[in-house]
Amino acid sequence: MLFNKEDFYKQFLDYKNKGRTDKKHPFHNMFNKEIPNNIRYELEKRHMRNLDRIDIKASTGNGKVAECFWIALLDRRLTTNPNSQKTTTQKGIFIVILFAENGEDFYLTIETGTENLSLSEIKEEAAIWRERLQPELKHHKRLEGFDIGDFHLGKSLRPRKYVASSLVFKKYNIDRFDHHQLIQDINSLNEFFYDFVYEVYLDQDITPKVENKLKRKRIIHRDVYKQLREERAKQNEETGRIAEKFVYHMEVEQLKAVGREQLAEAVDWVAETEDGHGFDIKSYYPDGKEKLIEVKGSKLTHQDFPFFLSEQERMVAEEEKESYVITLVESVGTQQMKIVKEIQNPLGEDDLHLKPTQYSCKIRVD
Repeated sequence: MLFNKEDFYKQFLDYKNKGRTDKKHPFHNMFNKEIPNNIRYELEKRHMRNLDRIDIKASTGNGKVAECFWIALLDRRLTTNPNSQKTTTQKGIFIVILFAENGEDFYLTIETGTENLSLSEIKEEAAIWRERLQPELKHHKRLEGFDIGDFHLGKSLRPRKYVASSLVFKKYNIDRFDHHQLIQDINSLNEFFYDFVYEVYLDQDITPKVENKLKRKRIIHRDVYKQLREERAKQNEETGRIAEKFVYHMEVEQLKAVGREQLAEAVDWVAETEDGHGFDIKSYYPDGKEKLIEVKGSKLTHQDFPFFLSEQERMVAEEEKESYVITLVESVGTQQMKIVKEIQNPLGEDDLHLKPTQYSCKIRVD
């Protein structure tokens, strides 16, 4: 059990009524030490992803008792203040439990740091992130029970900023919530959190741009960013391999289903052993024509599916035309994994928007 519900509410009211933070008060010790320690203990039993990189911090205010209390899970790579070298809720992106002013309602949510931003700026940026996350809530069971929108924490500016910067949230009540379910929800949200960080948040090209303003830069220490990119590359490789295997078996089964056993046996997952072909799977249409498949996979669900096309892939697509197919797979590694689109002759597809992201440069220096 994370805490005794009756003790929590009774001590919460007593602590609030004092008006000033008191480190000797039983509630201060419960909220700032016991509950975070209990949460870590329960998450360790579930071997939660990246827990060794996470500080679990709590706050009831500094001097004056805050209107809204919080317990945050802060990945040191994403939330460390470069000046103090300490994790902070004013920077980056993180999971947090926010307790409303009434002490009865609390919310598990993903937040973005709001340092130096006005309430209106926070709302504008969060609205763009929230829109991007809508398909995930509709189709992915790991976010079952979560929602997007506003909720009430308190009347002052700080809790209103917390609400405005929330990307997804789930509401609980002190009297009715189940401790084990809360821990399971944190673990599930954490899985989604890192998929979102690696596939969306770290990609500067798809950072939300508020109207008439430049993109808000995410400044991350060079060594930390290198570590995150390496971890992202490892995840992308694993995601790609799972998606390729899924498509390979689908191709085999589809050919068998129409009685083309010989073609099914000839399907070749070339990327399993070799690289550089510009496609991942050599398959066939039922009429015997070649079908060269480049697989693009994502652990997330998308309305507009983003993916990268290498120069080699572009060249092969241009040469092979109708034989070349890009297959998009979403929710990779979950029970909801599925092919969402096959793009035949992608360079001839009007709905495919190509955007150069790098430039090869050369200049004579003598």
